[in-house]
Amino acid sequence: MKRRFIPILAALTCVLLLAGCQKAGPSPLPGSDVSSSVPIPETEDTDQSTPSDTGDTLPDLSVNQFPSSSPDEPEGPAVPVEPSMPDEPPVQEEPAETPPPVVEEPAPPVDNHTLYILMYHHFVPDTDEELNDWTLTESRFREDLQWLADNGYTTVLPRELAAGEPLPEKAVMLTFDDGYASNYQIAYPLLQEFQAKAAIAMIVRRTVDAKPDFLTWEMCREMAQSGLVEFGSHTYDSHKEADPRGILHIKEETPEEYAQRIFPDLQASIDLIEENVGIEVDYFAYPHGQTDSWSDAYLTEHFSVSVTTRHGAADIRKGLYQMPRHNITMRAPVSQYLP
Repeated sequence: MKRRFIPILAALTCVLLLAGCQKAGPSPLPGSDVSSSVPIPETEDTDQSTPSDTGDTLPDLSVNQFPSSSPDEPEGPAVPVEPSMPDEPPVQEEPAETPPPVVEEPAPPVDNHTLYILMYHHFVPDTDEELNDWTLTESRFREDLQWLADNGYTTVLPRELAAGEPLPEKAVMLTFDDGYASNYQIAYPLLQEFQAKAAIAMIVRRTVDAKPDFLTWEMCREMAQSGLVEFGSHTYDSHKEADPRGILHIKEETPEEYAQRIFPDLQASIDLIEENVGIEVDYFAYPHGQTDSWSDAYLTEHFSVSVTTRHGAADIRKGLYQMPRHNITMRAPVSQYLP
């Protein structure tokens, strides 16, 4: 029995060995590359797939070929990449030209020839007493200046007329006769407040003699330096009530005798004002408003502007001599004389 069973076991062993050799493949020959004949074992990670498992084809990464930027775009021939150029600086646009500002041309000056000249004399503090026609209260003078300002009037001076300056549209000249101290004490502060101008015609001897109710030279200089007040002549000492009044000639008097009596008086007034106040005298107010043809040539030679006491508005086209004025009293408002 043992002899029979041994050959059978040997045959089975050979069969099993032959089957195992066929499954493992042929044995490598001596000196051959083992890696080329040994199969790569499969990985145990079932989540990783090879291209052969998914059917995808690996991209060709040869030189100058790149995958499409989008999976939806078909692959095309390789496009050579041009070297990038530096960005050019942005073009600076020239700013748009600003149109020149529109300049409105000033309105042409009004060709005005009418000048209203107001005549004042003496001022007093407010009082209930009745005053004469040559005296005004402080409050009333303030009312006059306020009315002029509210109604668009501009004050002018004789020297401005003499210089040929055109009149404002509504022009007025304030004149104070005789040279009372109240012109400085009461009227001058109001002139400063309203920046109004005025011309004072002095009876010069009353200042020289230091009459208490009349201006001093110091008062005159202060007002003149302000630019608001101009000084003129009302004669040196010919403003008298006795016959002859003012600069009128006497009936029996000759022109030569008249000249010797009146002209030195007028010249003294000019010289003393210019010497003590330091201004040029251009303005003359006739005493009592009375003119005399015998003095016309002298007055025209020595003065540029003269005024009388005749009532009315002055038309400067007719000249600057013997112009009329309105005497201002407590009995009538200034609006009675000016439009």
